[in-house]
Amino acid sequence: MQIHEKEENMKSTKKNIKIAVVLLLAIIMLMGIFSGCQKKTEEPKEKDKITIGLVVGYRRDEYYMDLESRFRQLAAENGWDLFAVDVDFDVPRHVAAIEDYTAKGVDAIISNGTASIVSAVEAAVDAGIPVVCYDGSCPSDKVTANVTYDPIADGKAVGEWAKAYIAEHWPNEEVEVAILDYPKSAEICVGRTNAFKAVIETIPNAKIVAQMDGNASRADSMAAAETILEANPNIKLAYGINFDTIAGFYAALEGRNKTDTVLCSSGSWGEEAINFLVEDHAQYKAFTLMNPWAQAEAAVQAVKDELANKEVKYDQEMQAVTYTAENIGELDWKHIIENRNK
Repeated sequence: MQIHEKEENMKSTKKNIKIAVVLLLAIIMLMGIFSGCQKKTEEPKEKDKITIGLVVGYRRDEYYMDLESRFRQLAAENGWDLFAVDVDFDVPRHVAAIEDYTAKGVDAIISNGTASIVSAVEAAVDAGIPVVCYDGSCPSDKVTANVTYDPIADGKAVGEWAKAYIAEHWPNEEVEVAILDYPKSAEICVGRTNAFKAVIETIPNAKIVAQMDGNASRADSMAAAETILEANPNIKLAYGINFDTIAGFYAALEGRNKTDTVLCSSGSWGEEAINFLVEDHAQYKAFTLMNPWAQAEAAVQAVKDELANKEVKYDQEMQAVTYTAENIGELDWKHIIENRNK
């Protein structure tokens, strides 16, 4: 009797074990199915944002302020992360900025262009990072695009304005001309200066009597202008490569209470310069103005097309416009400057 009971108990135990095993396997299978369903319904991970490394030539210039403002707006519109560094036209800092962006592995670099950054730019491109240059070109076939305003056309346009002004106001007088340049900017500012000089040299009654480096700075230009005026007190017309340069010359004129010198310049984007034209200032007479938003938009479009594997035009030259009191009303400048502070 006891043996029979033991056999029955053993059978019951085995049966229970089988049931437990079956239940365990069923649970495991259900967990696998549930897990599989979870994987299928899981939301895909969001793609990492595109990162852009921006090199700013020098923030102290209003043109670069508005360029950077527009670059930031466009980056936000495209969902990009934008890093920005101001190199203040210092070559070692410029090269270091590009090298740093290359080490970080950004998706693209937008930089003001110059021949001094060729090696750094080519290293970035070799690392798989496209580079678009603006406000100056980088002479390398590895650059995606050079988006620039033509400096030769710029200087020539101001020169032609000066030629017409001299013919109208001083047709029978000897006209002494002074120039404040900026040799550090070998492509843009030297290009502007040489083109301006080439036109002035065709004017029979005009003579360039002085040319000095204004360092693209108002304070340095004022000091240079004082030196020029000390040696040449009869300057009738002065040219600067940007507004800060010619504003420095004007400050020197004010110090001498000299009101018969006419001023003109290239690359004079900025609220102060524009307002002088709006007000028809007695001495500030003509400036070429480049639209910073147009240049930023063209550079960003080049990056977008390159990242999308579309064809991109290598040389993208834009034309500056010469403005005077007569046509400054045609430029929608307030909207751009107002957005600078947002």
